[in-house]
Order: sequence, then structure tokens, then C-alpha cells
Amino acid sequence: MRDHQEKLYNSIPSTALKDEEKSMYALVREAESEKIILSPREYQTELFERAKQKNIIAVLDTGTGKTLIAALLLRHTVEQELEDRNAGKPPRISIFLVDKVALVHQQYEVLKANLDHPVQRFHGDLRTSTLTRDFWQQKAGESMVIVCTAEIILSCLHHSFIKMEGINLLIFDEAHHTKKNHPYARIIKDFYASLEEGSQRRPRILGMTASPVDAKTDVTSAAAKLEGLLHSEIATVVDISVFARASINRPIEDLIEYSMPPEPFTTPLWQKLHRLVGHNEVLRRLFAYSKSSTAEMGRWCADRVWKLCLTEQEALKLEAKTERNFTSGKVQFPIAALDAERKAVREAYQVVANHPLPSPERNPFHLSSKVEALISALREHFNPVKDKCIVFVEQRLTAMLLTDLLKQQSMDLPGIKAGALLGTGSDSGDLGMTLKDQFVTMHQFRNGDLNCIFATSVGEEGIDIPDCNMIIRFDLCKTMIQYIQSRGRARRKESKFFHMVEFTNHGQLQSVFDNEDSEARLRKFYNTLSEDRLLTGNDFKIDYFLSKEKSHRTYTVPSTGAKLTYKSSLVILANFVSTLPRPLDAIYTPDYIVRSVGREFECEVLLPDTSPIKSAIGRRATNKQVAKCSAAFEICLQLKKKKYLDDYLQSTFTKKLPSMRNAHLAISSKKRSEYPMRTKPEIWDSRGIPERLFVTVLKMKSPEALGRPSRPLAILTRYPLPHIAKFPLFFGPQRTSDVECVSLPSAMETTFEEIEQVTLFTLRIFDDVFSKEYRSEPEKMPYFLAPLIHTHHFDFSSATDDIRAVIDWDCLTMLQNAARYLDLENQPDEFFKERFVIDPHDGSRKFYTVQRRKDLKPTDPQLPGLPKRQGGKKGERTAPKDIWNFSISLWSRARAKLTVRDDLPVIEADYIPLRRNLLDELDRPEVARTKCYLVFETLKLSVLPVDIVVMAYNLPAIIYRLETGIIVLEACKSLSLSIRPDLALEAMTKDSDNTEELSEEQVNVQRGMGKNYERLEFLGDSFLKMSTTIALFSQIPDSNEFQYHVDRMLLICNKNLFNNALDLKLEESIRSKGFNRRIWYPDGLELLRGKQNTSILGRKGVGKGVHTLADKSIADVCEALIGASYLTTYEQGSFDLAIQAVTKFVNHKHHKMMKYEDYYAAYQIPEWQSAEPTAVQREVARQIAEKLGYKFTYPRLLRSAFMHPSYGTIYERIPNYQRLEFLGDSLLDMVCVDFLFHRYPSADPQWLTEHKMAMVSNQFLGCLCVSLGLQKHMLSMTAGLQKEITEYVAAITQARKAAEEEAESANLGRASYARNFWVEVQRPPKALPDIVEAYIGAVFVDSKYDYGQVQRFFDAHMRPYFEDMHIYDTFANRHPVTFLANMLQLHFRCADWRLMIQEIAVEGAPLGHAQVLCGVMIHGRVREHATAASGRYAKIAAANKIIGTLQHMGVDEYKREFGCGCSPEEARDSDPLTHATAV
Repeated sequence: MRDHQEKLYNSIPSTALKDEEKSMYALVREAESEKIILSPREYQTELFERAKQKNIIAVLDTGTGKTLIAALLLRHTVEQELEDRNAGKPPRISIFLVDKVALVHQQYEVLKANLDHPVQRFHGDLRTSTLTRDFWQQKAGESMVIVCTAEIILSCLHHSFIKMEGINLLIFDEAHHTKKNHPYARIIKDFYASLEEGSQRRPRILGMTASPVDAKTDVTSAAAKLEGLLHSEIATVVDISVFARASINRPIEDLIEYSMPPEPFTTPLWQKLHRLVGHNEVLRRLFAYSKSSTAEMGRWCADRVWKLCLTEQEALKLEAKTERNFTSGKVQFPIAALDAERKAVREAYQVVANHPLPSPERNPFHLSSKVEALISALREHFNPVKDKCIVFVEQRLTAMLLTDLLKQQSMDLPGIKAGALLGTGSDSGDLGMTLKDQFVTMHQFRNGDLNCIFATSVGEEGIDIPDCNMIIRFDLCKTMIQYIQSRGRARRKESKFFHMVEFTNHGQLQSVFDNEDSEARLRKFYNTLSEDRLLTGNDFKIDYFLSKEKSHRTYTVPSTGAKLTYKSSLVILANFVSTLPRPLDAIYTPDYIVRSVGREFECEVLLPDTSPIKSAIGRRATNKQVAKCSAAFEICLQLKKKKYLDDYLQSTFTKKLPSMRNAHLAISSKKRSEYPMRTKPEIWDSRGIPERLFVTVLKMKSPEALGRPSRPLAILTRYPLPHIAKFPLFFGPQRTSDVECVSLPSAMETTFEEIEQVTLFTLRIFDDVFSKEYRSEPEKMPYFLAPLIHTHHFDFSSATDDIRAVIDWDCLTMLQNAARYLDLENQPDEFFKERFVIDPHDGSRKFYTVQRRKDLKPTDPQLPGLPKRQGGKKGERTAPKDIWNFSISLWSRARAKLTVRDDLPVIEADYIPLRRNLLDELDRPEVARTKCYLVFETLKLSVLPVDIVVMAYNLPAIIYRLETGIIVLEACKSLSLSIRPDLALEAMTKDSDNTEELSEEQVNVQRGMGKNYERLEFLGDSFLKMSTTIALFSQIPDSNEFQYHVDRMLLICNKNLFNNALDLKLEESIRSKGFNRRIWYPDGLELLRGKQNTSILGRKGVGKGVHTLADKSIADVCEALIGASYLTTYEQGSFDLAIQAVTKFVNHKHHKMMKYEDYYAAYQIPEWQSAEPTAVQREVARQIAEKLGYKFTYPRLLRSAFMHPSYGTIYERIPNYQRLEFLGDSLLDMVCVDFLFHRYPSADPQWLTEHKMAMVSNQFLGCLCVSLGLQKHMLSMTAGLQKEITEYVAAITQARKAAEEEAESANLGRASYARNFWVEVQRPPKALPDIVEAYIGAVFVDSKYDYGQVQRFFDAHMRPYFEDMHIYDTFANRHPVTFLANMLQLHFRCADWRLMIQEIAVEGAPLGHAQVLCGVMIHGRVREHATAASGRYAKIAAANKIIGTLQHMGVDEYKREFGCGCSPEEARDSDPLTHATAV
């Protein structure tokens, strides 16, 4: 198969085997595996219904689908057989009889593609193995259908290997052969007729033929004889307009005239050869043909035949035949005579090889008038680009000659790719073809590798040649059936059928007329048949039958008086369907399925997929015409009830549609509003003198990262703090530590004195370390700080007995009793080690002392490179750069009043750099010298121990993160969601102004906030889709897919989430501001000294700030919280918390579930699901269990998963797969998202989204469908679908085979083939991925909503394709829009382009047909455009069009053509997905 996928820029074409390298069986399978059973036309369904009731001979033109009727009947018979076997009856088989071995292979592949039951094939080549009793008994037990030649069955019946009673259906292909002693006739006469008429064990008979007459004989008597022999009645179509309504086209007939040929003559080459071997019997026919060709074909052809037939290889064969004739004769010749004959043959070969044959010319000397007329007709009527032609000839040599002639360059026939189709070879002297050669030719003709074939009678009957649009009878038809069969090959619209006749030759012209007259007499004979033997369609004499029907209903609209009747309903429904959204080149009409129920008829009407109501079944009627009207009437009533028809019975669908569109349920990511923002948690709001406090330890997991000894601190609160997830602080390169907040389990009783102690400690930390002096008001403190006696490595969770014991009360007492600063007078050297130095006049200057330096004095120079003092005070520039002046931060006037004291000790110290955002890994401290020298004229030594100060310096980051965590946990508590703390914070963190825009550069990024909500939103979005889908599926069983999508969109749309989030005040708790060192301090205290913060509080009041959020950000946080809920209970395998989150955020009557079991509790098993399954439904379930490992409790549910929407519920009372597909799609999306999320924990949402697209794409699911063989079980009636499936199955099978061979050639083994082989294959018909999703939905429902079954399906059948997701890195880039983006940016280095879309009105489009225009704008001008039904497809179409232009351009040509002056830097800095995105 050729690869039908459009080749994108620089893509590598997939490899394919040449036809000659494929086996014959592979070629037949590709040619005949079209699922014809998917598309029975109206008259075929009618004929099928009759064939179920009695023996018939289906007389239909070639190409009108007789085999389809056979397939339908076989499927019905097999289903009945399964029921019989289940009831304990002896097994019987169905037999499909053919007349030729080639047809065995062909019909076998047809039936294999259309039946999901065992099919076998046998022919004469297997004769020895088939002619045993044990063999046939085995096959009867394990097979349902056998395709074989009639001789095989006749022989087996004679030997009693098989009995007529053991056959349930006999199908006779080309049934007109049933006469005289033909095996068809002998089977009937000798074995069928002897069974008692009416016997239940007598098999049903179906005969198939294009005509009951195959010779010039009386039509009536011949038809009667055929009916008598086959014990059947002829059923046929009288009105050929029935074919037209079913898109069966008949060609336009015309004549090609040529001049009368001359008398045959002999050429010099003929004469020379005749002298050598003219008496050789082996060459007699070749001499005769060559001589006759001088008149029929022309002089050049008469000589050319020798070049074709007397090659070196053929000469050797002729020698062998000559020898065989000599030795087999009655008269014995001497050996010398034989040697002379063989020598003569060799000499003849040399004569032919050496004969100069010029290139043929189009003149009477070279070519006959007949051949010239053929060439002229081809030049005039045949377009090699789009047409296909078959030229029928009588003799094989003629076909070979004409094929060879058209390949000659001098004929000047560009584009014509000629080939020959001949019968199988024989020893008669003619050249023939093997079965494989025949199928290679037909395969090439189907694919377009050949577009003109010259065929003998083998192309008329039996072998199914692909459709063409031009037939030329180079040699005229000799019988009417030849005429009908060859004409039937031209099936395309506006096909042509030419008869080549000799000018003024009345005999030939009369022969053409005779065939036409014979067919007319045959049609006339059909008119004499009773009405129950004619196929009329459902519209035949509809007015007459309606007038006879007395019970048909009417409906009158009360408000307007508009009246709906049986007949008007057909027109009203057709008008409604015409208003449905559709492609501009498509025409939508209702489809009607009529079946007989006893003596009545029942009809189901099916509407297109875009209709809000898909189908309805009418009341039963005494004729099919009224049954059709009843179905139309019924669905019109439903449309009126749902208000899709107004009070004037006109479509309102276009008026209702906008309210259902996603655009009206969506919200903009650009729309932003200002909202209140909580800056402090509610737990701080409770103030007053506490009587007890709860202790939360703040400790470092890796304290050594601080660079100095430290010890933990405790935060004391009036109420217990929730569990806060650990978080990292970053102190420098390779220096990081997690902060752990350990809440001790019980409260600590406190006294007022102790409260004063911890208040003093807390305020001293704020004053000394952070230069903020607050008034001491314990009752207003939101929390307190306290020192601890243990190290960071102590297990504080074990301190449950005496919580007070962990607090360093001695330190608190010391601090309470100590002076404000340490006294420096007369202190020993050791006193100055490891102290904390503060500057009361400059809060930015803090130091750690190291040691006293007796070798230095205050007037010595200070070390260079120290950071400048804050504020740039006057006098610094002129002051000496000595230790004294560095240590004093007073203004110049105050400094001047001081006297330099040389007696002050000089202390070596480390300068503490200005604090930074310890939560931000990328935030680096200023590179400056920290070692310095100090004198204590104005500097002070803090009473606080250094190990406490070291830990206290981390408080801004710790308190910020602690308060942030508490705020989000309080929000979760208000939602009744016990989400894991780290996940809650991640879900509510928005760290840039446009976090929601995954494909755009992030603006105003807030560093140090940790993970943002993007990944959780990706996960939560999928769970939201799945949970609401299950809820709708469970609670609304009678809805259709269209309404499901609308209802689900109302639940999950961003607008609904946004509105509910505002009602819940969720926007206040979203974290959109990063760390700010000015706002972490406690609120509500009176600041006595230090800078007051006004940067974020604004005028909203204490504890509240403001922030600006996009509407979509708020909706995204809802989805992220759902994702966080899902992960919180992930290890327990519970969905309950996530389900509660969904219920909270969708706030809708259709999702009130609180635990997973509620979904199945809401599902009421419908009657159609629990009804007793038929044997065939059980058989399909058995086959699926065998292949996929899941055994269905309800086989009818599985059957529903395979019911295409076009297959009416009228047959099995089972709904189509659309509801299950809707369910399965969401389940599949969830299991794929879950896999990616956990498999790639660091992947960003853009990467996850793009790679999810590969996993849930129609391309992959189509491949999966074929690999699991699910398409074989699908039931459908959609015309054209079968051809698409056939082509796709062949293409994907070949792609996998090529991948396996590539792996094998690389010594990896076939099983190690690249799993992404499907990416380059053409897109599958949508029905294939649909049934995969429907199957998953069916398994889920059958297993009582066991999600584990979905997971098992994924692990067993999907995951092997995606173990290495990186092989799909380019999958999204293959999307035309993304591909265009990368082409323009990376290849052409262009940054100035856009895809612009706008909804437009299209003239001539159907009412309500929304069209979207997409323009590709490059450097300010629209360079290409396209329209489609949606923005997505408009973008794809426009991108494909511009890619077609650009892929042939060089970079310089592009720059010149489009005036592009973009620099490489501009192109590199632009994000291609800002312009357009593929997902």
C-alpha cells in the first residue's frame, strides 16, 4: 500500500514492499479485505431480508453488491447456527461455491474481512488433504463457513464425507453456470433435490448472477430452468433508478468506429520463419495469429508478436514441447529429424532476435485502423491523472501486444501506465498469468500504479477488478452476460462504455444492438414477475400505499395550526437535516432501515452525527413505505418536543447551537480583575492572653548548610498549627537544607509570667535581628517564639510527655533579667568570641564577632571591599577609611562630637550580608568581603545567643512559607478537603502574571514560591472530565452523545468553575505574591521603630492585601485542587477526596457524589444490557475474552461497543457505541494522564500535554484497534467506510512489518521494533479509535465501574507503545500548525508572523453553518488563508497550504519574497507557540 499521509516538511517517506515481493495471499487480502458488510444499500438490505425467508437467485448487475448480500446472509446464518449448536443440535456449515480457483482466494478474503467467525478455503490444489472423512468432520466442528470450488464439494458429497443435511446455506457464485452437467447442477440434482421439500435440514440457497442467461436463448425458458434447478426464485431490480439512489452508476455508452481492415497477409519475417518452422505444430497458432494480426492489428504488431513470444526462454520451452510431440506421436521419427527440428527452433529464435523492428508509427503501414482508433479514443477521452480504463480483448496475445504498444515512446501517450490481465497459463501455446500475477496486476490497478489494463474474459466474470470509469470493448461482446458483466466494471460517476465497431459493418453493429435488446427483453421479463420478487426501494408508490393506510397519525401545533403528517414528515425531516453543521462539500440526508417483522414492516431513521437526536423507530406498518413515514414522523415529534423544531415545524437547531458552544462557556485568560488576597492566616485572628500554647518546632534537616552552629526555634500558638510540608532554603552553592515544622501533639499550660518571657524573646528577635521595635502587648501577639534546648537532630515527635521540657526556659529567664545590651567594660578576650553585634543607628549593619585583635588599634586602616553603609550618610566620603570610622554610622555632625579613643579594643568580626530570599535557589548574595574590624563606640552586643540568632535569620522565609501553607490549608478546610499540605500549596500557587498561558513566556515571575499549579491542573482537568462523564453517563441513560457533551461542558467549563470559586471566596487564598521581606512580620502590633510596610496591604485593612488574577487562573486553581485531592489519596487507591472536590467546584445537580461507590449506585442497568444474549453475542464475548483477557458478564454490552451509529438499533435492540465511546474517551484520557504525570515527575505541562496527544490520538488508537483486531467485530452500514478501513489496515500492517524487519536487520529481534511505527501512517477512519474507546467504556460498565480494569487494559495493550515517550518528542511537531511555527522560526529565522482567525458568514453555506477564516500573516500581510467549521481545523488547513508553498523555498528566497529582515537573535528569542499552538 502507498502511504496516503501528507508528507510534511523534510519528513522521511515510509518504506513499502513492491507488489512483486508480496505473496499472492497478501495481495488478495489487501484487495478484498474491504468490510463491505458495513454498507448495505437499501435494495441490498431488502434482498437480504427476503433471502432469510426463502431460496432466491439475486440477479444484479456487476458492481451492485451481490457479495455483500451473501455476507449479510452468511452472518445471519452463522448467528442462527450458533443458537442451534448452543441448543445441542449437530453442527452445520455454510458453503460458498465458486467456479474458479482464483475466486476461492478472492471470496475468502472478502468473507474473512466481514465475518468475525472462522472461515476456511479449499480448492483443487489441496485435493489430497480434503478428500478424507476425518478432515471434513474436523472442519465441520471448528468452522462456520467454507469457500471452495464446486468440484471439491461434489466429490465430498459423493464420498459421503459431508452430507447435505450438514449444510445450512449453499451460495452459488455466478449461478448462471447451473445447467447440464456443471458441478453446480450435479450438486443440486444428485444431493439437494433428494431431500424432502420443507425439511428443516434442507439448506437455504442463494444464487448470485448478473444475468440468468449466458447464451443466446429464450429468456423466459432459461430463467425458468435456472429457477427450477436451484429450487429458488429470481429476485431483481426492475427500476434501475434504485441503483442511482444507492450511488450505483451506469456508464454512458458510445461507439468507436474504424475502417474496414484489409485482407490478412504475410510479412517478410513471417515468411522467413515459416520456411524454418512453419510445419512445427507447436507454432501453428502463433503463425495463424501473426497473419491475422496484419489485418486486425497492423504490420508492426504482426512482427512484434514474434519478439514477445519467441524470446530465448520461450524458445527453450518450444524445443521441449517439440521433443514431447515427437516422442508422443504414433509414428516414430529418427533422432536426426528431432535434432533438425530443435535446431530449426533455435534458428527461428536467432532470426527473430536479429530482425530489426523499428519504433511503431501512427500510420497505416505500421498500425491498423482499429488500433489507431483505440489510441485516438484514449487520447481524446482518457485523462491519465484521474481516470482508469479497462480494454477488453478476446485473445491473450492481443492484450499483450496492445500493452506493449502503449509502452512504446513513439506512441506519445504520456501518463498512461498500461498492463495486461490474462487467464491462467496453459499448454495451448498462449501465454498466461499465474494467480499471483493476476492479483499483482489488480493491486497495481487499484493503487494507481497502472491506469489502463488490457483484459481477456478473466476480467469480465468473477475476479473483482477495482472500479474504473472507462471501458472499451476492443473485441465485441458475444453474449448478453458478457455485455452486462463488462459494463458493470465501470462503476464511477459519469463513466463511459465504448464498443469498437467496423464502419459500415452492419453485422457488428447489430451484435451490439442484439445485446442491448436481450437485456431489454430480460428487463421486460422481470416486469412479469410478481411484486414480491422485485426490489423497489422504500419510496416505491409511496402515495398509493399512504392512501391505503388508514391508521397513520397527524400532529397539529396548537399555537400555529402547523400540521405534521406521515408524508410531510419526510420533507420536514430532510429540511431539518440540511440545517445541521456539515462540511461545505457534503450533503446530509436521513438514512432509513426497513426490516420485515412477520407480515409487517418496521423502520428506523438515522440522522447524522451532528444532530442532537440520532435515531427513532416508527410504528409497524403493513408495507415498508408507510413504515418509513412512521419513523420520520416519530423523530419529528421528538425534535418538536425538544424544541429543535419551532411552532412552524422549521429547524431551530441553529438558534439553539450558540448557547451550547464552548466559546460561550469559556472565559478569557486575558481578562483580569483585582481581588482581595489574604496575607495572614485566620488562625492569627484569635488574640488575648493565652492560658495554654501549642508548640511547633522549626528545625533544619541539614543545619550544617547554615555555616554556623544553630539550634531550633519554636513557634507558640493559641491553636494547633496544621501539618506543614517541609520546604527547602538555599544558602549558597551546594548549601541547602529543608525546614521541618514539627507540631507537638498536646498543649502546654502557661502562666502570665511565661507569656511575658516569650513575648520579650519574640520582640527581642524582631528588634535585634530585624531592627523592628514593637510595643510589648502580649494580648495582641499572633504567635510567640521560643528557644529550644535540643539540637536540630533531636526527635521532637518523641517529646510527648513533657512538652515544656524542650523549651530553654533558662535562656528566657536570662533574657528577662539581663540588661538591654551586654556590658563591654573590662571583659576578658574570651568574652568577645561568638557574639552578635548590632548597630542601633543603622539596622542594616549586623556582625558576628570572631576574636579580639590586640595587634590593631582603632585608627588602623579598615579592610578593603566591605559593603557600603546603607543611606549614604554625609561625611562618609571624606572620613578616613579606618576601623574607627567604619564602626560608627552616625551623621557627620554627631560623628564630629566624638573623640577617637585609641584604648578601645579592636574586634575581628564577620559582616552579615543583607538578607535575601532564601526560598529562591537563583537568588545569590552580593559578592563582598565579610571579614572586618570593629570598635564598640556606638555598636552594641546583643544578649541573644549567636546560635539562636543564626536560626532567627531564617525566620522571614520560614514564617512566610508557614503562613502561606496555613492560608491554603485553611482554604482547603473551608472546602472540607483534607488535602496533603505540599499539594495544597502547589495547587494554589500562581507564580507569574500569566501562569495559565503554558505556551507563552512567563511575565513577572515570583521566585521562591515553589511549584506552581500547572502540573496539578493538568491532572485535575483530566479527573474532572472523567468524573463528570461517569456521573452523566450513570444518571442520564437516555441522553445522546451530543447532549452529553453539552451537559458536561456546563459542568466543567471554566466559567462554571470560576463562578463557583468566587462563591467559595477561593480567590482570596490563591498565592500570587512571592516572598517580601517587609510583610512577614506579625500584624496588629504597634511599631515603635523601623520601617512600616505599605507595599501590599494598600487600604484593604489588616491581614488583607490585593492581587490581580485572570479569570482563567481562578478556574485553573479549582482543577489543580482536584488534582491535589486525587494525589492525596493516590497511594490508598481511593478517588473519594477528588470526587468531593469535583462536587464542590462544579456545584451541579448532576454531580452530587461524595465517594466512588456513588457512581455505580446511580447507574440503573438498562433492560437491553441485562437481556438474555444471543449465541452470537456470547460468541463475540468469548472471542474478546480469549484475545484481551476480560470476560464480559453482559455480552450485549460488548455488542453495543461494536455498533456503529449507522447500524440501527432495530436489528438487535442494542444502542450504538456513542455513549460508551463518550465514557471510554474520558477514562482513556485519565489513565494516560496519570501514567505521564507519575512517569515524568519533572516534565512541564506543555510537554505532558503534547505527549498525551500522542497517546490518545486517533492515529494511535486506530493502530491499537487493528492490532487488537477489534475492527472485525464492528457492525455498520456506512457507505465508503469499508474502503477506508481496508486501506488503513493494509497500511498499518505494512508499517509494523517494516518496523519489525528493520529491528531484525539491526540484530535486535523482531519483537524490539520501534513502537512509533504508526506515526507516519495515514490517519485511520474515526470509527476505529471510536470502538477502542467504546470497548474501554464497556469494560468499565460491565465490571461495575472497576477503574482497575481500565488500568489493566492500559498496562497490557497501550503502555508497551509508550515505555519511551521521547520517541514521540516530534509528534506534536508533526502537527501542521506547530510544524509551521518551527519552520518559520528555526529554518527561516522569522519572528514576525501570526495565525489570525475570525468567524465569517459563507455565501451558499447551509443555515447555521459556522465557518471560521484563518489567515497566515507574515510581516503584516496575509499570505495564505483557509476556512473550516472551527478555528482548529481552519488553522490546520491554512498551515498546510502555506507549508506547501514554503517547503520548496530557500532561506534567501523567503527573505526576499516576504521582505523578512528578522535577525537570528529575534527569531531565537521569540516563542513559536506564542504565534500559534498545535494543542
